[in-house]
Amino acid sequence: MDRFHIVSMMTRSFNQTRTHLMKQYDKDSKEYRILKFAWKLYLMHVDELDDKQLFYDRHLRQQVTALTRVSQGLDLDETLKSTYGAMQGIMISLKNHDKQGILYYLNDNSQLSPQMKDTLTTFKKNLEFILNAAETKYSNGPIEGINRMIKQIQRTAFGFRNYHHLITRIKLNQARTKKRVISRAV
Repeated sequence: MDRFHIVSMMTRSFNQTRTHLMKQYDKDSKEYRILKFAWKLYLMHVDELDDKQLFYDRHLRQQVTALTRVSQGLDLDETLKSTYGAMQGIMISLKNHDKQGILYYLNDNSQLSPQMKDTLTTFKKNLEFILNAAETKYSNGPIEGINRMIKQIQRTAFGFRNYHHLITRIKLNQARTKKRVISRAV
């Protein structure tokens, strides 16, 4: 159990809740479009949602901010809103290394979806590991990203005949990724 996998389990549970609610609406309805097309915004940290910059949402046919877009979706269902609150609370507690916050959200099960309740039950069973993950700053996220990149290279190349060509391709891709990260920081 590390922070990457904790957040991964939380977002998976929230996405299952969101899609379950979304499927209850007609595909042409505004509610369906609110839940369907901005799924990435729901998974962002609430601190990172912009509340000033307007953008035109072609699915809603209006200008909105990222924060209002998420709020519109959460206003559709109280269970979705409380599940979102639990997910965001644990994510923020992990980010701030707040063990008490994690304990609070693990024990506050009011109006959560069944998927999120199952996830929180799993976390309670592994409480010692969850609290250790909150204490440290280390995460498996970068390693998981590298593994995904290697698998993607293998998939798109349909296998390499020469092992050294595969290794060279991985190193080239890593160098290109580092260059992009440095240019964004500048």
